[in-house]
Amino acid sequence: MEISRQADYAIRAILDLSGIPAGELTQTREIAHRQEIPEKYLPTIVRTLARAGLLRTLRGSHGGISLARPPQEITLRDVVEAIDGPILLNRCEIRPGECSVNESGNCSLHEFWGNMVEEIRQKMDQINFGDLAGLRVD
Repeated sequence: MEISRQADYAIRAILDLSGIPAGELTQTREIAHRQEIPEKYLPTIVRTLARAGLLRTLRGSHGGISLARPPQEITLRDVVEAIDGPILLNRCEIRPGECSVNESGNCSLHEFWGNMVEEIRQKMDQINFGDLAGLRVD
């Protein structure tokens, strides 16, 4: 499994925003500069993250972006799945009709892949951006 470059950029952008005081806006070009992300990719990533409810955007001369939720409430899985879609390791989870478990009931790997994916999802759910940014909640 490999996350996309866009997911990597999204993770870095959310991490950057996690260090900014709640409600404060910042510009995508500033994030791009600080995180060494090509500026041309961020607007699309920001729109996707905003549609997923992870970012708030405000247009205009005093506009910018901010986190829609506290960083402690945004998980690594939230960001990766917002960009790349559900975490899957085998095509039978994407297209169940391609798995022999549906035809003969004896796919020996179906349960293994399902368990592996669930472990990855659980690990990613345990990692939030408050922790990644080293923020303390008192």
